[in-house]
Amino acid sequence: MRAWSWAAVRCALPAMGFVVACGDGSATADAEDDAGVEAEADAAPDAPPDVAPDAEAEADAEAEAVEDAGREDAEAEAADWGLPCPDPLAEFDPADPGVHSFFLVAEVFMMGTAVDTAAGGFLPAAREDFNRDDPPSEIPIDTCRMAGSGPATRECTTAADCAPEQQCNPETDASGNPIPDSGVCETPRETVDVGPFTCTGFATDQTFQYNPAQSGAYTSTADGTLPAGTLELGATYDCAGDGDPATGLGRFRGTIFLPAELELTSPPSAIGPGGFPLVDVNPSVDLVLAWSGGDGASELSVNLTGGTGTVECRLTDDGAHTIPADLVTAAGLGNIPFFNMMELRRERWGLACGEGLTDAEWTSTVTTILNVRKVGE
Repeated sequence: MRAWSWAAVRCALPAMGFVVACGDGSATADAEDDAGVEAEADAAPDAPPDVAPDAEAEADAEAEAVEDAGREDAEAEAADWGLPCPDPLAEFDPADPGVHSFFLVAEVFMMGTAVDTAAGGFLPAAREDFNRDDPPSEIPIDTCRMAGSGPATRECTTAADCAPEQQCNPETDASGNPIPDSGVCETPRETVDVGPFTCTGFATDQTFQYNPAQSGAYTSTADGTLPAGTLELGATYDCAGDGDPATGLGRFRGTIFLPAELELTSPPSAIGPGGFPLVDVNPSVDLVLAWSGGDGASELSVNLTGGTGTVECRLTDDGAHTIPADLVTAAGLGNIPFFNMMELRRERWGLACGEGLTDAEWTSTVTTILNVRKVGE
């Protein structure tokens, strides 16, 4: 399944056309207090659920562990809420599709500022939500490549390649721009107002409501921003709502753990001439990366962007990796640090259960973006 994600600079839900403004937060100030939080805290702090998978499901989960690292933590340890949870092995039922829910809690640390967001939504579940046979990532775990260097994948060319209710649309990049020579089968659908829900774990409880001004996204403020100090790192966010049976969704609950600050320790960061954090990178030698807060099991994505390309890495979040010098050189780092960027992003999967909820993608992300100063040449 495709996870909902935020663009690093412009917070958005591009796959559904949602654009939610981002607000400055002060979670980074609390990062030292939260840095010792263990990965086991990904789960809600309640008793284990009565939704343990059978032996076959466990085998499937092990086979997919690398692809869905972090998701299984929440699924295996979630609280027993007395609610039905989406079946990860279920197939799409056109006669009774149920409801799909997505929710994201995220922090982006860039230009010395923490930008915090939280938003979600509800839609009629669609066939693509149940695509359990998505191909594995084009990037093997713990490897890097130049963006665009891998084989292109295309699900469809025209609507005739899709199910009757689907259209063939181009995939989009993080800014919502169509990707050439791409095609994915998608079902036209609109968000559903199931009534408000409230989440704890924030500095003050947040109530999320259907927001017509944000294309039906659920936000806790008029424009989706989070006031400074609302979001806390190393915290578990528990949400609950009564739903609206008339929309197909009754009582529901969800939980997300937002991990600790993602701090790059090698190369060490410094404050550049513009007053923004940056790191020094020598394109002629291997780039040795080290970072804090990893759990050793989930995934971390790293992108290094210069004037001629982007190096994209899919790594285990174990705190260290080395990018070969030939890839660093291929990025074409320029002489102006402002135009060179390094992005590190970790994602964790949460869990949502509810009456009529057949698919859910509740996630959290912590992203650090730094300017890069070319040295050694």
